Amino acid sequence: MVSVMTRISDKVRCKRHGFSLIEVMIALAILAFGILAMTVSQIEALKQGGAGRHTTDAASVARTYLEQVQRLPYATIDGWKDTGWLVPAWAGARASYDTAIANPSGDIAIEHSYAVQFRVTTVAVTSCILDVEMRVTWPEAGFTANKTVTLATRRYNWGGASC
Repeated sequence: MVSVMTRISDKVRCKRHGFSLIEVMIALAILAFGILAMTVSQIEALKQGGAGRHTTDAASVARTYLEQVQRLPYATIDGWKDTGWLVPAWAGARASYDTAIANPSGDIAIEHSYAVQFRVTTVAVTSCILDVEMRVTWPEAGFTANKTVTLATRRYNWGGASC
C-alpha cells in the first residue's frame, strides 16, 4: 500500500513543476507575433484614417469651388469652355488651398496643401449646358502617386437666346 501512495505522490509532484523552458519560449513567440500584427494593423489604420480625412477635405474644397462657380455669370464660364484644365482665376479663388491645424502651443501649422484646377466643357446635345469639373490634387504620404478628387456640376444658360 505504501508503494502505491508513493507512486501517486511522485506523479502529483511531477505535475507541480510548471512549464518547461521550450513551452514558455513558444508562448512568448506567439505573443510577440500577435503584438507585432496588432501594431502593424494599428499603424496602417492611422495611415488610412489620415488619407480618408485628406480625401474628405479635398472633396470639401472641390464643393466650395463648385459653389463659387455657380455664382459666376454664365458668360464668364462660357469663356473658359473647351480650354482644358485651368487654375481658378475669379475673385476670391486661389490655385491652392491649405488646411491648417492649431498646435498646443497656439501656433498654426499647415497640415496639407491641395492644388485646385477646373475644366469647362460643352454638353454635346446643346450649347446651353456646360459641364464644370473641379479637380483637387494632393500628395499623400505612403502613396506613390498624387491623390485626386474630382467633382462636377452643370450650368444651364437661363435666359439665353437659343436656350
